[in-house]
Amino acid sequence: MGETRYIEFSDVAIRAEAKNKDVRDLRDKRYPDMRFRFLKDRRRGAWYTVHAGKWQKAADWPRCGCQELDARRSSFQLLRAGGVHPGAMLCALYTVGDVVTWYLERHLNMATVSKARKASCRSLAKNWIFPRLWGLPVDQLTTATLDRLLIQPMQALLAPATVCNAYRVLNAAFRTGKRLGRLAVNPLADIRFTDFGLGRLKPKVSRLFPRDVGWLMDLLAQRLPKSPGPCLLALLMLCHGTRVGETRRMKWEHLDLDAGVWVIPAELTKTRTRHELPLTPVLVAVLRWYRGQQSSQPSVYLFPGGHGQALSVAGASSVIAGLSGGKWSSHDLRKLARAGWQHLSVNYVIAELLLNHAMPGLTETYVQGDLSFLKRRALEDWHGVGGVGGVDGLDLSRRFGWIVNSL
Repeated sequence: MGETRYIEFSDVAIRAEAKNKDVRDLRDKRYPDMRFRFLKDRRRGAWYTVHAGKWQKAADWPRCGCQELDARRSSFQLLRAGGVHPGAMLCALYTVGDVVTWYLERHLNMATVSKARKASCRSLAKNWIFPRLWGLPVDQLTTATLDRLLIQPMQALLAPATVCNAYRVLNAAFRTGKRLGRLAVNPLADIRFTDFGLGRLKPKVSRLFPRDVGWLMDLLAQRLPKSPGPCLLALLMLCHGTRVGETRRMKWEHLDLDAGVWVIPAELTKTRTRHELPLTPVLVAVLRWYRGQQSSQPSVYLFPGGHGQALSVAGASSVIAGLSGGKWSSHDLRKLARAGWQHLSVNYVIAELLLNHAMPGLTETYVQGDLSFLKRRALEDWHGVGGVGGVDGLDLSRRFGWIVNSL
């Protein structure tokens, strides 16, 4: 049996007592219902409280330090008065760190959340939210505190969009905790990002416009024979307005070249819904030609990366940067496709379906049925018609006719 020593609880005092291996338990006369016990490695320990006449574990140290313990004591007493087992205290959300940790553990285990979203949430929490708000009690989270501890330090170094993303993670954590009954009050309920004076976030200005279609298509057509992979990656995004993550992970099995259909599985899309896109005849010819350029043992991916995997995020960015000289991005291709459809008077709903944007509730309710014919007609106009609505189409037939004739 180890020795019990009375001290005034503080993290410094606990670390000092850790050097004395004869001491196992620490008590504080101010808190007769609390006890601290060291674990074997002496670098960690646990807090215990009395429940129903027995000592029960309440929290871990140093994750729950002495300052946080003081903030939690009133909650401990309420739990005991209500007959709640102290084990429930381990799951209680007392600090901002508790709330965000709980939310991430729940959110990042959802199959519907993309890998990119999971990585972004982890990064924002690890680099900004946890270092600055970890031990802050929930009831002390106010607009002024959040601005001083998180918003101002972030905005001094990062773009407002990144600051807003961190705020959204924090806000989602508290909103979810309140909705699921883990929090009695959401301290962020009446706080808006615009309250911090950073203004409304504006979308990035596109660096490609409908007037750029001609020279851009000529560039892709000229470079395709020598750089088929990079050029086809950009061409597919421009032709269909697809996201780079969906496009770089394309597999040959996703394509039915005879039927002229490209099916993007739900697990690859941002909306987690299966996305079907028509392939026009000229684009089918380009894809057949591209398949013939690959080795005798082609990859299952159209754009292979290393170790049998698809082209990575960094690899795709590098490919597009090589084509553009850093002057435009993959998202600019997607925005250019949308702008082109607008100039060609493509119906708004059809354009949004082609982009695979999530539909508003009523639109999703009332706009149902098979619209593949209208999507195909829109893409045929975009790929093959020039001079409609004041903008040239992609005119694939003229620019890639040599491929059609060679097959």
